[in-house]
Amino acid sequence: MAQGRTRILKPGVYAPLPTFFDENQELDYGSYQKHLLNLAMKGMVPVCAGSLGEAVHLSFDERTDLIRFIRATLDEAGLKETPIVAGVGGLSTRETISLARAAAAAGADAGMVILPAYYAASLNTDANQIIQYYVDICEASPIPILLYNFPSNAGGLDMSSSTIQSIMERSPNLCGVKLTCGGSISKLIRLTSTIKSNASINSSRPFPFLLLDGLIADLTPWMQSGGHGTVSGIPNFAPVASMRLWELLNVANPSEEEVLERENLQGVLSRADVAAVPAGVRGMKYVLNKMHGYGKDPRRPLLPLGEKKGEEFMGALGELLALEREMTMST
Repeated sequence: MAQGRTRILKPGVYAPLPTFFDENQELDYGSYQKHLLNLAMKGMVPVCAGSLGEAVHLSFDERTDLIRFIRATLDEAGLKETPIVAGVGGLSTRETISLARAAAAAGADAGMVILPAYYAASLNTDANQIIQYYVDICEASPIPILLYNFPSNAGGLDMSSSTIQSIMERSPNLCGVKLTCGGSISKLIRLTSTIKSNASINSSRPFPFLLLDGLIADLTPWMQSGGHGTVSGIPNFAPVASMRLWELLNVANPSEEEVLERENLQGVLSRADVAAVPAGVRGMKYVLNKMHGYGKDPRRPLLPLGEKKGEEFMGALGELLALEREMTMST
């Protein structure tokens, strides 16, 4: 049964949740529930079936089952106003539309769509194919769509700001973008300028258009350039530090002490992000296993990070993990 209403996405910190598996490679709902509530209770918006959620390793039914589970868990915890963003990108327009409709029926409030990687070379020859892909999905989806530009996981496809602008102007059901790409702040500035010069972009929508960063590493300049938040993997293991940075970035007239704290936090989070990006989902699961005991296995063909590389990764995050422990104890 379809949900009764759609919760509007707002500026904030969006947490891309890993999908945990047990020793038989089946969904581990117990770990998922604990992790979801740990982040959502701190004010983050859960994002499921994204890159860190191993969407390509989940079946159609598993994707929708996760959404239903998240909605039920949030509601039972008194978080009925917390929206859910679900990755709904498929390998074709038809598949993506089908996933978006199923996600809506399961309780998702927005769908996030990355470009299909299999025919990336062909798509790259004509941007009109990419524009039409999103236009078609937005027209058919019962929930708003977030455009997800992540070349590393899309066969190298990197949407230009002009391509994104064309999609924005033709798709009132596009509620925002997530940019995990080189030159993202330059794209942000151009898209912000477009929105300011074209009032219809926001007036044609029942919600303000969101410009979200894909990395917490540059969240401060992102917000100072007109951005609205981040969809970053770092809050998975540093939720307190991440939310404190978000809080400080939203202080209208920060004191000198708050500015210094913000700059320090941003530096620590940025250095951690540099180490975390190449480690990917394997590194994320290794750290969460050490911190909380969640299963560290991704789905095959991915294999868990070995102890040597895992400990090296933990060492690279040492500064942030120590700060997170300190901040957690003081709250």
